[in-house]
Amino acid sequence: MKPGQINQQTEFGDEPQKTYMHNHNMLVSVLSGAQRAAGFTPEGNDICIHLERILIDRREQTFVTFEGDTGIEAVLTKLHDYLSAFEEERHGGHLMGLVGSLVSARGVVVGVRITLEAGGQIVYEVGPTTHMRELLQAIEHVDRQIHVATHALGCNYELLAEGYNPYVDAPLDVPLVPRTRWTLLNAYLSQTGRYARDMMRCCCATHVSLRYPHGRDGMDMYRIATALSPITMFLTDNVRSFRSSGARLCPRMTRSLVWEEIDPQRCGVVPGTFSDGFSAQEYAQWLESRRTILFTDAMGTTTSTGKRTTRELMVERTLSASESLGLLSTVYPTVRLSRRMELRGADSLRPILAVGYACFLKGIFCNSLSLDGASDLFGQVSDDEVSLAAYELRVRGWNATVYGMPIDELVQRLVQLARNGLRDREELNLFNRIGEMWDVGMIPRDAFVHQEEKKRRGY
Repeated sequence: MKPGQINQQTEFGDEPQKTYMHNHNMLVSVLSGAQRAAGFTPEGNDICIHLERILIDRREQTFVTFEGDTGIEAVLTKLHDYLSAFEEERHGGHLMGLVGSLVSARGVVVGVRITLEAGGQIVYEVGPTTHMRELLQAIEHVDRQIHVATHALGCNYELLAEGYNPYVDAPLDVPLVPRTRWTLLNAYLSQTGRYARDMMRCCCATHVSLRYPHGRDGMDMYRIATALSPITMFLTDNVRSFRSSGARLCPRMTRSLVWEEIDPQRCGVVPGTFSDGFSAQEYAQWLESRRTILFTDAMGTTTSTGKRTTRELMVERTLSASESLGLLSTVYPTVRLSRRMELRGADSLRPILAVGYACFLKGIFCNSLSLDGASDLFGQVSDDEVSLAAYELRVRGWNATVYGMPIDELVQRLVQLARNGLRDREELNLFNRIGEMWDVGMIPRDAFVHQEEKKRRGY
């Protein structure tokens, strides 16, 4: 029996074992793609963007918090006047989000969910859609409505897309959004790593999710995404200051460094990802051996689970489909699996660059030939090499060697794969907004370093 594998005959006893196996099989069914339609092809895949940003007050040069007459909740309330067809999401009597959809001029419907992270980061979850122009238009439309809503409140606010809140001296200066989930996560993660408070209160990311196929093809796609992640962390590095450090003293890939110092039990590369036998079953067993921290039931009530592992929780009673999906969101690996595959490594980017980055991933993962090319590039990678790649890029930047290849050469090959994989001229133009930076050896953080150097020299 492999380490961590379940002894289905003896571990819990007959009735608890039946309950556990029902719940386990439900998880594996979701993770394996058994619930997805047959006939999956990369070319038919769609994209969803999860974009986190800080709301800042331009007059005061500070970040906006949740409470108060002009706080984030007030902004969401006023925003609902302009997105009246959207439904409210409430927790504990507070307005925490809006959910709806937008229809483009071409008749494309794009789902939009606006919600909040622990430190008041405003999150757009947009998609899924195969239409990348409409995805960008949906983000920009909501941005305009927030601009109108904040001006109606008498404020001069804007959404700031950076990987770490540059207006924070110490993370505890940022109050938590009043939601049970964040209170419980804060209490637990504050004991597991020195940067947990930074992650929850100050970090902002761009996540991109795609559908993945059933069986071995899905796990091959997962391995490619995992191997690619240190590279996308580097290429999207967008932090100008970490705890008032300034750009020149701020380490490369700050947000990924923060994540490494949170909770190694539920973050990073899932052990065994690059082994021949890795499967949805292996991913589920890894998840089940982690502490759950919290549990949200079918009624939406969130409670602490103490020191219980996910497996111990799954013995207690039969879980609903929504409860099982909730368990999949209690871990934070570099690439997370649920009904979709979520690449979590990129920093928050301005919408035009965020969609350009999504087009990069679409060009690689949504074209069979490009996906085969990426598989060739990452065919011999191991778990340890992914961690080493992140370290090399953080220390050496564009001088790093990653997976046996100079990073500039590897990036050029990936960029070419993405360009070859994008058949739509508009999508290619969107990708080039960020791809042309990479072509000349630049990443978003370089602009902050350049500006700070000019200021230091008095230019």
